[in-house]
Amino acid sequence: MFDSIINTLNNSKKPAVYVWIASIVFGLLFTLLIWLLGPNLIHFLVTLKPFQGGLSYYWKLPVRNFWTMVIVWLFYFSNQLLIWGVIYWASKNLSHKIANPTYDLTKYNVMVIVITVFFIFLHLVQTQIWFDGLAQDTPILSCMGSVIVLLAIVLIIENPIAGIFLGHKAKKPYTARVTGFFRRNHMYIFSWAIVYTFWFHPMARDPQLLSGFFYMFLLFTQMSLAYTKVHFDQRWIVTLQSWVAIHALIVAFFNTQYFGSVDIWPMFFTGFAFMFVFTYMYALKIKRNTRIFITALYIAFVAWLYIPKPYGYGRDPSFLYRVEFLWIPIILYGLSLLFAVIIYLYYKRKTDSKNNIIPV
Repeated sequence: MFDSIINTLNNSKKPAVYVWIASIVFGLLFTLLIWLLGPNLIHFLVTLKPFQGGLSYYWKLPVRNFWTMVIVWLFYFSNQLLIWGVIYWASKNLSHKIANPTYDLTKYNVMVIVITVFFIFLHLVQTQIWFDGLAQDTPILSCMGSVIVLLAIVLIIENPIAGIFLGHKAKKPYTARVTGFFRRNHMYIFSWAIVYTFWFHPMARDPQLLSGFFYMFLLFTQMSLAYTKVHFDQRWIVTLQSWVAIHALIVAFFNTQYFGSVDIWPMFFTGFAFMFVFTYMYALKIKRNTRIFITALYIAFVAWLYIPKPYGYGRDPSFLYRVEFLWIPIILYGLSLLFAVIIYLYYKRKTDSKNNIIPV
């Protein structure tokens, strides 16, 4: 079955590009479908507890149902293990494609697309019937942390292309061996981050959730198109790295509007925008003058945030003194360094043991 589908798709010119376009359209339409079906969940939503602030999570039922959570965990593990199984199969059969990607589709691409689409619809049905996602059993930090881990590891993988800061490529511990380790194994980690986050939330119509699910659909698209040229396209990769800024902005803004949370959208937006301005965009073929203009525009925007009204946004200067625009970059750069150091020391110890050298 998969072979016939692959042959049919590969008869067209650049089939991976068509699948990429179709996946984005699917993501938009499915996000719209979640919104349209939102009123069906009113009987669940009216039972939710008021937002408790801090790191509490709003979209979970006040009483945990044992069988509901058995079903949710079963769906999640089925989704996760199937994806890991396909990734493992591809690592044994398609390794030659990494060095020579094409626009043709492989059995891996078709299998992941079929699995992903099936579980996307299954999650929608599961939400409509039982509502609760993994958030009922796991803390919000686990969900946020999985995406942060993904973004931090991307920094390591992209270091040879974009560099770590202002286009400068980091050296030790960001060695070729360390980068190679994450390139070979990142699909297992990233698929966990994406699939886990996907099953963490119910498919409700709140703007925070809708923007998050659309971002998930973009990440599913990237996962589905591994071993093709689309997967390695730097413009697409930078878009995925940067899109989190839009999602974080929406989440922070609506949390303030709906739940009275502290107004922290400037911290999220300026933090993720910092990553684009000072790291991500250096993977693109942008002229030096354009990069300077974008950098100046970012600095001007940050300044405008703290300039008193009516000339600026009028944000409390105490947030500037706490350099809130650097909190996200510090976390991402720090984690990427930590991961790089761990793998670097692992290989160093392995080499020392092989040479019978006792490390001091």
